[in-house]
Amino acid sequence: MRLYDNSHPSFLEFSEALVSAPPNIGETIQRVLDRRQEFGISRLGSITGLDRIGIAVAQAVRPDARSVVVSQGSGLTVEQAAISALMEGIENWAAEHVSRERVRSVTVRNCPDADMWADLWALMPEGCDLEPLGWIDGWDILSSRKCSVPLALVDACYTLPSPHAPWLPRNTTGLAAGANVLQAVRHACLEILERDARCWALGKPHFFDRYQVETASLVRGAPGKILARLRQSGMETGVWSIPSAHGLPIYWCHVMEGERQMELAPLPAEGFACGLSNDEALSKALLEACRSRLTAMAGAREDVTIDLYRGSFDRHQLASWRKQLGARGSPLPPDPIPVSRPEIDVIIDALRSAGATAVVVVPLFVDQSIPAAVVRVVAPPLRTSPEELGHGM
Repeated sequence: MRLYDNSHPSFLEFSEALVSAPPNIGETIQRVLDRRQEFGISRLGSITGLDRIGIAVAQAVRPDARSVVVSQGSGLTVEQAAISALMEGIENWAAEHVSRERVRSVTVRNCPDADMWADLWALMPEGCDLEPLGWIDGWDILSSRKCSVPLALVDACYTLPSPHAPWLPRNTTGLAAGANVLQAVRHACLEILERDARCWALGKPHFFDRYQVETASLVRGAPGKILARLRQSGMETGVWSIPSAHGLPIYWCHVMEGERQMELAPLPAEGFACGLSNDEALSKALLEACRSRLTAMAGAREDVTIDLYRGSFDRHQLASWRKQLGARGSPLPPDPIPVSRPEIDVIIDALRSAGATAVVVVPLFVDQSIPAAVVRVVAPPLRTSPEELGHGM
């Protein structure tokens, strides 16, 4: 399966960084910090101590960001949390600074690849097909060809006035960083699968009653360690498995304070992840829930609204949801059957099974001296904004 086009210069420079040896985390952190001015990073700090759980959470701050200023990372160690936060900051930075030389302005009517994005045109007001849009080249893995992608689906420039048409959807689903291009594409594709599955779950009647997983028996691997830490700190945890046509594990987790705990953040924190194994998906979802909780407690993210900090809460609803988290669920679904194929092939097949008609990779940044690579992956017509459909309990 080809991830790039040897004949196309903008992809050739990224092809050399497709795969590289696993980096040393500590050395990578230092290399990023040595270049912090280039990436606009003014601060890297741990906020782990704000909570009683003890799961490491770090924040990287970019005051001049054109999207969110604060990036979070979490992990089982402080180093893992720090590199996670830094990489999130770098991926946002890369998406904010797309070279103008790569962008061209063309109307929808005159774009040869317009049919690929037919799901977008349903959102377009009448007459807008004659207005120019920004486009950038990407590489469609499914058809092994270069294609044009609406720039609004790629960049992360959220300054006002917006450079993009107001009817185009904007989010960062499929924006990912890694130590190499292949790792970044892997992360991006798994995020797309997770977001699309969440959209399905939000529309499924009685989802939380039907798909809850029993957590008491989860004692092994990274998920077992994280759940043990949560229990020791007096937290209640709920886990739900989101079924899918492709069969890769996808989990939705809630972490919430027990009724006997001194309240620090009353509302349940959520985490979501897709992975190639239960261990990968569940540990990532649990870590994200812990990170989300600390994000709310730190109060530094400008995209966290005042609703999380209202003076009073519906105590009956909170008690009811705490009871739901303690409900007996179903056994953990079995891991996918191992296959002797490259992981990326399995993931691309999963996107195809989910309904993707294209899997377009747009490389945004690569530097093997760090090492780091950033890509944006777009997989129409899969849904990418579960937050717009509704949320929570």
